[in-house]
This record gives sequence, structure tokens and C-alpha cells, in this order.
Amino acid sequence: MRKSDWASKSTDLDLLFRPRSVAIIGVSSDSSKGGGFIWWRIHEHGYPGKKYPVSRSSTELNGVPCYRSVSDINEPVDLAIVAIPAAGVESVLVDCARKAVRFAVIHAAGFAELGEEGRALQEQMLKVARTGGMRVVGPNCMGIFCPDVRLNTIVELDEAELEPGTVAFCGQSGWATEDFIAGGSARGLRFSTVISSGNQADLDLFDYVSYFSGDPRTRIICAYTEGMSRGREFLDLASKVRSTKPIIVWKSGFSQAGARAAVSHSGSIAGNRETWLGAAQSSGIIVAEGFEELVDMAVAFSSPLFPKGRKVGIIAEAGGGGISAADACENQGLEVNPFSSKLRNQLKGFLKEYLPPFSGTSNPLDLVWLPRDTAMTICTKCIELIASEVDSVIFMSYLPFVLSDFRQGYIEAMCHLRDRLNLPIFVVPPYASRGTAGMKEFTAAGLPAFTSFERAARAISATSGYQGRVSSL
Repeated sequence: MRKSDWASKSTDLDLLFRPRSVAIIGVSSDSSKGGGFIWWRIHEHGYPGKKYPVSRSSTELNGVPCYRSVSDINEPVDLAIVAIPAAGVESVLVDCARKAVRFAVIHAAGFAELGEEGRALQEQMLKVARTGGMRVVGPNCMGIFCPDVRLNTIVELDEAELEPGTVAFCGQSGWATEDFIAGGSARGLRFSTVISSGNQADLDLFDYVSYFSGDPRTRIICAYTEGMSRGREFLDLASKVRSTKPIIVWKSGFSQAGARAAVSHSGSIAGNRETWLGAAQSSGIIVAEGFEELVDMAVAFSSPLFPKGRKVGIIAEAGGGGISAADACENQGLEVNPFSSKLRNQLKGFLKEYLPPFSGTSNPLDLVWLPRDTAMTICTKCIELIASEVDSVIFMSYLPFVLSDFRQGYIEAMCHLRDRLNLPIFVVPPYASRGTAGMKEFTAAGLPAFTSFERAARAISATSGYQGRVSSL
């Protein structure tokens, strides 16, 4: 069967991401080795399904008996995680095919990314898999992260970061996948399903995004890709999905050096940047230019509300911050309109009891330095007052970042305002270098936080643009 014919087969990926049983092939008592580390993660994180360690050197691990081969396992196996060198993968897949294993994740490198010899090895491996009706992830990949079933073969995380969320990710690079999970977790993102796809010899970006599009756990779809073997199909899929879920893609490999590296890294043909940008835009894909923007866009779209228009209200406890925010917004084509005279009079009437008369009541609204005992009251009331004239708010205040004891109260009050006023609120700390913990908590609560006004403005531009396109469909 040709690759194109096999790739067109529709496969339900539920048992890949949420298997009832897993065989880990190539386990070791040494957790510094690939198979040992994967076993340790699955065992220690509490994967609830049946797990079968397969080893030629160990008889048991953590009190669980080891098997010499998959064939020795007496019960059905949904997923085989293969953590052995490339030369031994084919024979292992023969055993898996005989066992009727549904899916195999091949971690080893040494296939198509190495040239013709490796490509031949990869094709032979796929031939074995197809004969047994088995679908393959990779090779040359890091595997799976599904927090709701405590299945993680990619990167070590703290217990709190294993909480399930709504962001799905497919990464053709193991590094990009690791970094997206680690960096996204540090920003407050939580994940539904993550896959490191590697060479995509069989299952590819189209398959994973197709699955994410129908997954009720997933609200935001993100991806890193170096090349697309089914580009037209993927773009058609994105056109259909965009009305229900944002698709955010970082594509690399456009420079000459990057394109060469993409071939040797994952065997991918990267393509032309201008062609990609035009096709992505027409398909409704949100394009991320680099890793930081990929995470920023995921953070932005994690808000439960998107701006209905491009009018932004800015509230900052610093005149310079308000000016910077206004510049950043207008550079993104957003509108920072002066507040009406009626609203300015309302703000003056309210603020005269709390602030000196030199504080600004236009847009940006300059709150100077707020008294500790009334700061939250002032901030929340000001957001409430300006809500009728803006589509979103950029908010910067010292207190919830400088004094962590105040943070939860701010978060609860702003979430209540956001939901009651139907108004997205985007947060910027006064000092990004000291705002990491606070940004994480705000974002996790659905109040997207960014290290700068410029990045917040790009986020508002992207989410408001998406909302406008979806509303017009």
C-alpha cells in the first residue's frame, strides 16, 4: 500500500492517547536511560491502565514483573512505547503486529532524517506496521503527554502541572514539544493532549489536528511543524475547524540553513515562507513567529472570552506604562479612543476621593500609585466604568504582583467582572522579571498575562481578529 493511501485511512486515536494498556519496550532499572526514564514517569505519575515492562535484562521493575517480549503478554495491548535503538525496531514491531497492538510510539532516531539508508529502514518498519494494521507515531520523537490519564513520556513536571486543561499540541520537534509544555506550564497553561510527532512517517499533523478538532477536552489547537506532506488536506481541515477552535501554528525551516536542518532533523521539506503565510491566512490559521509568540498566542486564546472589537481600554499605575501600552496597541491596528466626556466625569467623580487631581482620566487611565487599602476597589470600579466604551482592557497594577497575599482577591474580583461585563481582561505586571508567579496564576484563571504591553497588544489583535472572522462566517 502506498503511503498516501495508508495516510488517508481514518483512524480513531482515542486508544493512542488514552490507552487501556501500555507495553514499554526497552525498560531499564537505570532511569537515566530512555526506557528507564519513560517507565519511571509512567509508573510514578500513576497511569491507571495496565502497564507491561518489556526487558531482556530485568525480571521486575518497582514490583512489576517484566516480559521478555510483547508476545509473552497474555492480555491485549493498546499501545507499545518502543525505546530501543533503530536497528532493533523492525523485529519488535513484528512481535507487536502479531500481538495486534493498535499503536506504537517509536522514540529512536536513525531513520529517514539520516538519508537514503535510514529512509529504507523507515519504510521497512512501516511495511511491518501496515501488515499488522498498526499505526505508528514517529520515529525520532518524544511521545505523548495526556494529563487526564497520567501518561507522560516527554518532560518531567511538578504534580500541579499535571492538571488537565484545554490546550492540545503537536510538535514535530522533541525540543519544541518539551519547551512548549514546560514554558506553557510556567505561564499558566494546562494541556488536554500533547504529541511529539517526529518524522511523521505514518501519523502526521493532519491526523493529530483532525483528532483534536473533535476532542471535547480541547479548546485550543497548537502546533510546531517543519514540513507538511499533506499540506493541502491540512489547510482544508483548518478551514473547517477555525469556526469552532483556534489553530495556532509555528512553522520553521524557511531560511536556506533552516531548510537544510529540517531535512536532517526530521526528513521534512520546509517550503516557501510567503506561500505558507498566504495559505495559512486564507485557511484561518493563526501564525506564530517563533516560540515565544506560540506560547503568547496559546495564553491569549486561553481566555474564556475574546474581544468583540478592536477598542482597547488601558488602566495602568504608571503614566509611562500607559503611554507604552497605547503605542503598542496602535501599532497593532487597535483603537485607543479617548473616553467620552460623560465617562471622564464619572471617573473624576469616583477617583477624587482616592487620588490626587493630577491623575489622568482619559484613555490610557493613569492611576498613579494606589493606596494599599483601597487599590482593589479602585481598579475594579474603574474597569466597570470604562466597560461600556471598550471591547477589552489592558490592566497593570503593582499590588497583586508585589504582594502575593493580595493576588487571589484581585483574580477573583476580575474574573467576576470579566464574566459579568462580558469583557476580556489582559494583564501586564509592572516588572516582568519579578512577575512570573503572578502571571501564571492570572493566566490559569482565564486572565491572560504577558511580560510586556507589546505582547499583550499582539494578543488582543490576534483574538479580536479571530473573533471577527468567526462572527462573519
